[in-house]
Amino acid sequence: MGNTNATFQMSNHSKRNVRVFVTEKALEMDAFIAPQTAADDKSWKKSLSVLPADKKFSFNKDAKCVRVLASQTQPVPWEQDHFLSVFVEDEDDQNICSKQIMHNVALSVACPVLLYDV
Repeated sequence: MGNTNATFQMSNHSKRNVRVFVTEKALEMDAFIAPQTAADDKSWKKSLSVLPADKKFSFNKDAKCVRVLASQTQPVPWEQDHFLSVFVEDEDDQNICSKQIMHNVALSVACPVLLYDV
């Protein structure tokens, strides 16, 4: 039997809050966020390193996540062969996503994750 309470440490050394999603399988971008207005253009799903200035993206309320506040460290549940996705919250509204840091990074071992300058 393995450790059923395994976690890894997410250290957010930035000035922005982030949301951490750990999923059993690799998911599309729309599993985590969605445009606030109806949009037929699905090109936004590929990368959010820079969001289009004319669109706002909300975090999906159904997606389970861990919030890591600015300048804090938070334990995040870990399971082998799961995927890590990290998004930055907007400075003015915690329900708005301002950019993506990681998307579907494979978690083969529980190791600390350090964030700077997000």
